[in-house]
Amino acid sequence: MSRKNERPTRRAGISRYDTAGGVRYIVYYRGADRRQHSKSGFRRILDAERFRDAQKTDARRGVWVDPVKSRARIDDYGARVVEIAAGTGKPSHARDIESAWRVHVAPKWGSMRLGDVTHTQVQAWVNSLVDGTAETARGRHESASVTLRAFGVLKSIFDAAVRDGMTARNPCDRCALPRKTRKPRTYLTPRQVIALADASGRYRALILTLGFCGLRIGEARALRVRNVDAEAGRLAIEKSMSRANGWKETEPKTWERRTVPVPAHVMRAIVSECQGKAAGDLVFTEPDGKPLAEPKRSGGWFGKAIAAAGVPSLTVHDLRHTAASIAISSHANVKAVQRMLGHKNASMTLDTYADLFSNDLDEVAADIDRRISDVLAERPSCEQSVSDRTESDSFSMTEKH
Repeated sequence: MSRKNERPTRRAGISRYDTAGGVRYIVYYRGADRRQHSKSGFRRILDAERFRDAQKTDARRGVWVDPVKSRARIDDYGARVVEIAAGTGKPSHARDIESAWRVHVAPKWGSMRLGDVTHTQVQAWVNSLVDGTAETARGRHESASVTLRAFGVLKSIFDAAVRDGMTARNPCDRCALPRKTRKPRTYLTPRQVIALADASGRYRALILTLGFCGLRIGEARALRVRNVDAEAGRLAIEKSMSRANGWKETEPKTWERRTVPVPAHVMRAIVSECQGKAAGDLVFTEPDGKPLAEPKRSGGWFGKAIAAAGVPSLTVHDLRHTAASIAISSHANVKAVQRMLGHKNASMTLDTYADLFSNDLDEVAADIDRRISDVLAERPSCEQSVSDRTESDSFSMTEKH
């Protein structure tokens, strides 16, 4: 809609009008949506021209954005994106992204408009989380994991905004991010796993299953009697269970669905847990029959068992790492370990347990050396004849010269 005192200029699509603060310019242009748009308030006609030309260029390149959409506030649009993302993953994943949104992203960016956020602002925010100067950090240096999770939520919001045509570019692209440092893991020996299991009372079979078969705690929690094949010595991993506003079973990712081999000693303990239960009943439960609560090393039955067994302090997830360690030290190949653990590919297994495989290389070399020694020990006469022939040839060559 044109203003009453608006007057055209010699520049196409640009008019001028008077305000109490002086002359201003307004640009009329047609967007990629084929609709008429306008932007006013330019103090200089040169700035109005630049804006007009930029709109034409963006439309021609296919990166034009509706200015009305780009003015959407991040708290409104972002909340919808986070809600959708939280509904597509595991409950634990939903908790993580909702927490990152509520604690770090919404307080910082919620009041801003999608089109106003710059790459420089995002990079400064990431840096402030790391060094503890961010308002939401409250003087605390956030870990790389917390920082990356918060950044990931913001980036996913702008990824969606780009797809929805609400902004042309993602200001999170090419930001410098902190690197995660791998925390030292605790690996138990088979003897220590058994000692921990023996100290765990009614949870003995659970500890043996986690420590020798490498299940995630959520997978063990969702294991049902029908998933146990005692004759074949296998467990079928088909579900995972975690708590988020109540217990929720979820389908694992394609590569996480698998059949896990079970040592005979462990299978006997599992079968004992299944006695008197129906096919659809959970194998491992709390005494009242409810799903397993998260075992804590700082208290409860798991913490007491650690102390009683005299083993190093560890998390329940360290038992999964322990199972991998035992399998690797038993000379299982990387593909077998990958299938046992439900990793997406062998490279993921190698990356996760690079320290174990590098240690195993020394044992492989030593084993190969022993085999070479065994072969050579069986052929002393052959080795001697080769040595004698070499010396003879050397002497003959010397004589000729």
